[in-house]
Amino acid sequence: MKTAVQLENLTLTYEENEKTVLTDITLSIQNEQDTLILGPSGSGKSSLVQCINGLYPEDLDGEMKGRVTIYGRSTRAFKPGELAKTVGSVFQDPETQFCMLTVEDEIAFGLENLHVPAEEMEHKIDDVLAQVNLLDKKTSFIHHLSGGQKQKLALACVLVMEPDILLLDEPTANLDPQSARDFITTLTSIKKTRSLTLIVIEHRLEGWLELLKHVVVLHSDGGILTQGPLKEVLNNQARAIHNQGIRLPYAVQYSIDEGSPPPYPFTLEELTQRDIEVPSGVRHPNRRGKPLLELSDVQWKAILQDLTFSLYEEEWIAVVGANGSGKSSLSKIMAGITKPDRGTVTWKGKSMKKWKADDLRSQVGYVFQNPEHQFVTDEVFEEIAFSLRQRGTPELEICRQVKNLLSLCRLDGLDKHHPYQLSQGQKRRLSVATMIVENQSLLLLDEPTFGQDAVSTQQLMALLEKRFQQGTTLFMITHDMELVHHYATRVIVLEQGRIAYDGLPEHLWKHNRLSDWHIEPPLPVQLDRLLIERSCLHVPSCS
Repeated sequence: MKTAVQLENLTLTYEENEKTVLTDITLSIQNEQDTLILGPSGSGKSSLVQCINGLYPEDLDGEMKGRVTIYGRSTRAFKPGELAKTVGSVFQDPETQFCMLTVEDEIAFGLENLHVPAEEMEHKIDDVLAQVNLLDKKTSFIHHLSGGQKQKLALACVLVMEPDILLLDEPTANLDPQSARDFITTLTSIKKTRSLTLIVIEHRLEGWLELLKHVVVLHSDGGILTQGPLKEVLNNQARAIHNQGIRLPYAVQYSIDEGSPPPYPFTLEELTQRDIEVPSGVRHPNRRGKPLLELSDVQWKAILQDLTFSLYEEEWIAVVGANGSGKSSLSKIMAGITKPDRGTVTWKGKSMKKWKADDLRSQVGYVFQNPEHQFVTDEVFEEIAFSLRQRGTPELEICRQVKNLLSLCRLDGLDKHHPYQLSQGQKRRLSVATMIVENQSLLLLDEPTFGQDAVSTQQLMALLEKRFQQGTTLFMITHDMELVHHYATRVIVLEQGRIAYDGLPEHLWKHNRLSDWHIEPPLPVQLDRLLIERSCLHVPSCS
């Protein structure tokens, strides 16, 4: 079989980073050997991809040693832009790839760079949009698309270039559950009609196991822990992978937690064939104190419509819904970052308009979906210390609190680094750390765990749990239904800018409109239902 990607003794170091990012990586990926790249946050997964697609060493502020070849040719031998014809890349945030206003113009832009004749473009654009189920959006403005549609457009822009290798860096991290499943289904369908080698970075493995047959696992020091056939590696080294903090498929993780030996089940259906009990997910009582923040008849542009509800002390609210339903827009209005076009927002009984910005910030914390939007200093340490210094906290106390948070957020040794030098997972943990260092009454968190490995997610949630137990009200936007199931005391579903559901998580999972809202029940709930169905097969009177 032809070798698509060959890495030989690849070592990568960033200019201002004392730690080697990638260490002596040697691996081969054969043509059409669809491969999953696994590793804990900060292990160098994205850097590895940037070596394969030729961005490094061209755009590297550091040093790259070793050799990377694509179909036998060194990436250093390709002329600028030439490698993109062979290796296409879809990044975690699709908007970083767009440079035009409409869907068809964005796809045409790549074809123009390839000097495709105008008379051939129309057919190619229609064909690739049909492949990703976006043909009806051909003339749409890109900013009108949902998150899932933007990710499919980014995929279409790469596919129309007809690359032989497709790199996907956490392509479903920002997608709601249904959009993530649709994206994987789209890729699976495309693979049936064209020769393509997929290389995918992902943290959540559900949905990918049947598409990606090979795996390369990086350990925290940037070297290779193991590689080989995906299911074989999971069976033989699941515990070692788990010990690196890497998220395993739910069925595998359940088996490990129960002490079961391999071979492991890989799907919920396989897991139900064993004698098991479903763990309870609901932990917090449904409690609430005095009202904190109240919205009345709030409207903003065409995105939010007639929103009226209240947040109370001692609540942990999860906000869910399809990409583009208005979740982030709502959180920014609640934080006072965006002003509504109509309606009122009050904080502790006083109109948000009458609060001084500094006074409001001391009581309401906000973690942006894009961590870089909130960084204001040049060092990780100073980023966490910033608000403490604003309050006049003594220097010794600042050092104590910052060092404690650096350790809790797995940012040890990075205190002198510029925030932009961190991996996406590290940036997210830093953005959360900058907020929880203060003692606000309300924390608004927009996807606080996206792009995180299992250990980072657990540690971030433990920090938020501690704040919740200390009396902080949490308002958390998330696509992770396991987190909703495990932590939330209340869940709000947004649908096209309106509240479609407001109630208990355990009641939400029984709702008949989950599919309309792009929600899937958490895996423990799905498992419980499968077990009930299986037991009913053996009891004729079961209903």
